[in-house]
Amino acid sequence: MEEIIKAFSGLPDTSKSAIIASIITFIGVIFAATAAFVGVYVTHCGHERRFKAQLEHDKSLKRLEREMSLRKEIYLEAAEAIVAGLTAVTRHADLNLPHNELTKEFNEKRSAIAKVHLIGREQTVYAVSAFTDQLSAVLLQLSLQRQPLLQMLARQKALADQIAAHGKEKDRIIEIMKQLNFDGNTEQHRWDFVRKGFEFEDTRMQEALAEQQALAPKLRSDHLRFLQTCSDQSSEITKLLIPAVKEVRTELDLPFDEEKYSKMMEESRNQQTQMIRKFIAELSG
Repeated sequence: MEEIIKAFSGLPDTSKSAIIASIITFIGVIFAATAAFVGVYVTHCGHERRFKAQLEHDKSLKRLEREMSLRKEIYLEAAEAIVAGLTAVTRHADLNLPHNELTKEFNEKRSAIAKVHLIGREQTVYAVSAFTDQLSAVLLQLSLQRQPLLQMLARQKALADQIAAHGKEKDRIIEIMKQLNFDGNTEQHRWDFVRKGFEFEDTRMQEALAEQQALAPKLRSDHLRFLQTCSDQSSEITKLLIPAVKEVRTELDLPFDEEKYSKMMEESRNQQTQMIRKFIAELSG
């Protein structure tokens, strides 16, 4: 090191100045390069942080989109099941439908409502559960009220079959009487036997006709009242849809005016009630 200092001291001033300038320049280059590297590194780190943040943001958006899409799919399926349930209420009034056909469509779709418990918010689950619980209770109640009507309808059909059978037997006996008369048969015991058979069948037929005539107006009257009950129950249970619709639309970020919707539903129920009452009045007249 001392030799380097002695050699440097022996150099002319111009050489010393050149060497010092070169050293200063080199150091400046080193500092500049270092500063540039640090700048590039810092910029790169900033870009990397922003890129990671953007990726997380995109992942979050995609996750929300998938969740929203799943919610829409489930709620649309649940809406179809609810419509099927309301339809089952009014179908109870049709006494010609077999019992297993009344709620068949609803039973096939009701599992969609159970999915709401997995994907819906707490308020949504409560609102939908309130509707489905009441719907199940109404369907059970209407099913029980429908049974006496079905029994009367079955009895009416049995009486009609019985009347037809007695009528055929009377016609057969009349043919026997015609044949006896054609043959010129005067045996009193045979005529008495045939006549008693005819009177027996006629008596049974008249009894069946009397019961049928007494049963028909009662069945008609009870059926009309049951039709009104089905309509009233459908109107009442529809009111429970309003909170459920509100919660679902809130989850899906869809606008909802509860007051206007309630008013619209009330007007629809009133129109339906008036139509049913007019229909019943016309049938009763």
